[in-house]
Amino acid sequence: MIFVDKKAIQRRRMMGYFINAAKEIIEEEGINALSVRKVGDRAGYSYATIYNYFKDLNTLLFYCIADYLDECYEYIINSLDESADCKERIFLMITAYVEYFVKNRNQFQLIFIEDLGEPPKEIYEKICRPSVGFLLNEAMADYANKGYIEFKDVEMLSDLIAASVHGKLLFYLKGRTSIDINKILEILNKELEFLLNKKSL
Repeated sequence: MIFVDKKAIQRRRMMGYFINAAKEIIEEEGINALSVRKVGDRAGYSYATIYNYFKDLNTLLFYCIADYLDECYEYIINSLDESADCKERIFLMITAYVEYFVKNRNQFQLIFIEDLGEPPKEIYEKICRPSVGFLLNEAMADYANKGYIEFKDVEMLSDLIAASVHGKLLFYLKGRTSIDINKILEILNKELEFLLNKKSL
């Protein structure tokens, strides 16, 4: 006989209502428009009910971040071409990652810029070591397996690529550059080509 924890199911369902409501407000109006009252109204419950499921608004936002990171992961996976070789796969992943946040600026603001404090323990790993973060490392490790780069350089190269991508996204999304997104992707591709052709750093 399979035991069904109805209370746990109900709790997850209620949390989902508030998470989805918060995400709708973020996507439509931006993070600054968010409040527990607005979330409660959108979800169809008293705002006070939120505190039965989340310590505070920041905790709720961390759950939104976890959802957005999963969405980003799915967007990248769906953008990949199965016939692409390991090098092309890295280029496609970076392009898809940039495209996702260009289309979802408020998510970038929430994930990378807002100061929310420490993530809750139950989703700490999901926030600080998201699946989307492992995609590049896995692709780079595969590239090293093929003998194009050395394994000792995988972590450093991954960090350099990630830093460049996030820096360029930040400048673009905050209007700190006059370069359009196509040019940014072109520059990123040139940087990738340069880094991926390095036998050793």
